Amino acid sequence: MPTTTNDGLELAYQVTGEGPPLLIISGLSAERTFWNLARPLFAGFTLVEFDNRDIGKSGRASTPYAAADMARDALAVLDAAGIQTAHVLGHSMGGVIAQELALMAPQRVNRLVLSNTWARNDLYTSEIFRLFKELRLQLDNELTFGAVLNSFVLGMRTLKSVPLLASVQQALDAGLCQEKDAFLRQLDVCDKADTLKRIGAISAPTFVLFSDDDRLFSPALVREIASAIHGAALDEILDSGHCPMVEAPQNFATSVRAFLNAS
Repeated sequence: MPTTTNDGLELAYQVTGEGPPLLIISGLSAERTFWNLARPLFAGFTLVEFDNRDIGKSGRASTPYAAADMARDALAVLDAAGIQTAHVLGHSMGGVIAQELALMAPQRVNRLVLSNTWARNDLYTSEIFRLFKELRLQLDNELTFGAVLNSFVLGMRTLKSVPLLASVQQALDAGLCQEKDAFLRQLDVCDKADTLKRIGAISAPTFVLFSDDDRLFSPALVREIASAIHGAALDEILDSGHCPMVEAPQNFATSVRAFLNAS
């Protein structure tokens, strides 16, 4: 597994496939394995994936950081992979990081996809993040915390068809467990996210996606992003909660590919 560094932190990444480069930036508490179902559906692209700082095989921070710092991590990965320009796909917190990247280095971004993300917190999202923080501080049982988190993240269609506790236990058995302090540092990035007044400067063609059953970020918050970026396209993924690449991977990939392949 190749690695690179930024801010003294090791960043684990992988490059697979052939075709136009597509940099994938994951969200809160999500490793590269989060994209296992969607990855095969992006044949024809060179996928550049990495674990954000504080998750997976990447290094753990010792101090707080911001979304802009994580955007510089993403640029370090592109540099290490020898890629000058790429399409960029960011999901949730990864969408906030992708916004910062597109503002910071517009010459590196070909087309931008922002999925199930936000540009400014409202009272609801701020309170949800506050709740996640309290739960993470108070719950030492990883199974219980994972189940609570997934009950917010997954859509009702998935929750009615996949045993919640069993699926979380399976992830824990596979070693997919983020340390408490690392989760809290990433959560702080989410809580402080605020790009709305700046994203009008994004020049890359932009595609904004939301899901019909996303109970974290409402369609109104996602539409706010599309309205703020000149010419941004907007689409809805049906039958999915916050994670369409997991819950409706075919619909998600079809929608994203159509935008990336547009002339």
